[in-house]
Amino acid sequence: MNRDDALKKIKKCLALAKSTNPNEAGIAMRQAQRLMAEHGVSLDDVALSDVSVVKCSTRTNSQPRWEVSLARMIAEAFGCDLIWLSEDRMLGSRRVIHREVAFIGIASAPQVAAYAWDVLSRQCAKARLAHLRKQPARCKPITLTARGDEFAMGWVHAAHQLLDAFANSERNVLLIEQYKAQTWPDSTTFKAKDRTIGRNVTTTDRAAGFVAGLEAQLNRGVGGVPERALLA
Repeated sequence: MNRDDALKKIKKCLALAKSTNPNEAGIAMRQAQRLMAEHGVSLDDVALSDVSVVKCSTRTNSQPRWEVSLARMIAEAFGCDLIWLSEDRMLGSRRVIHREVAFIGIASAPQVAAYAWDVLSRQCAKARLAHLRKQPARCKPITLTARGDEFAMGWVHAAHQLLDAFANSERNVLLIEQYKAQTWPDSTTFKAKDRTIGRNVTTTDRAAGFVAGLEAQLNRGVGGVPERALLA
């Protein structure tokens, strides 16, 4: 029996230990204690085993405000936390940074958040590109980037209507924080990159993004299962 199997067995035993039958409860608790001793598992380990993580590729490598805002919005909606991961990779002779966003939550919540991220980030990036193609040919690349980001922020704001926030219990919040501290002890905070400051953006960029975001769709979850059902 490996550690993961032991954790599952221990959790079942601890659940049975709550039985109203004293004999059954006693046997289950002794079995749980024996397994915990054999595999070096603590009660904290058992609790943390409820935490799961799903990693997703990002749409950009620069972590602009719209992408960070969308990820945070999705994480909060499904009772998750998140962390941004980066890794240096070699592409031929060139070193590139590969970024991922990891959704951290209880049970299947991260899986649903990852699904929402995949669907909505793809739709936002596609709408942003369509907006950029409407810009005057004389626009500088840096101006196009700024206008695209402003559009995307409007899109994200409008897409918020699709997501109803789940109230996370205090226990879940503490478990997630403990998991993050153990898994990524050296993580630091960062400020999302605002590529619109000092650029030639207009209110029409964000307004256009908001209108486009109203058409965002998030109908079904992983494997065709409604996303709400996955959290039941």
